[in-house]
Amino acid sequence: MSKKARDIMTRNVIVVEKDTTINNLIETFLDHKISCAPVVTQKKKLIGIVTKTDVLGYFLDLDLDLTVKVGLKDILEYNSEHSDMEISPETEQKVGNIMTKNPITAGENSSIESLAKTMINKNIHRVIIKKGDKIVGIVSTLDILHHIAGIDKNE
Repeated sequence: MSKKARDIMTRNVIVVEKDTTINNLIETFLDHKISCAPVVTQKKKLIGIVTKTDVLGYFLDLDLDLTVKVGLKDILEYNSEHSDMEISPETEQKVGNIMTKNPITAGENSSIESLAKTMINKNIHRVIIKKGDKIVGIVSTLDILHHIAGIDKNE
């Protein structure tokens, strides 16, 4: 039997709200060693997705000097030496302003092949897995590569 999204998805999905500050988002990414988070309303309705690429892109669009840009890149690549670096007021910007709206979703019974095709066709690296209106997981390109290679991602 062909494996499904439910077989390879990450189940403990960390979500953020649209009013989360970018500074708090960076802390969440670092604390949980993640590179993206679905964005939800207070009632947990999915409204977007935000990635470390979105954060980096936001700061690269600002007129910040190269030192700050390089520091941000290091932080977003999970530099274990990160400190309480804050770049105010830029990091007080809200996630809702940089997120991608209407993220791509699929059901937990979706085939891995269909998820891969969706990622290729939409030029994305993650698909949020839902059961009804509830977020139950996320599948990334890395999850699919682990599956293809026959490697347990938890090893």
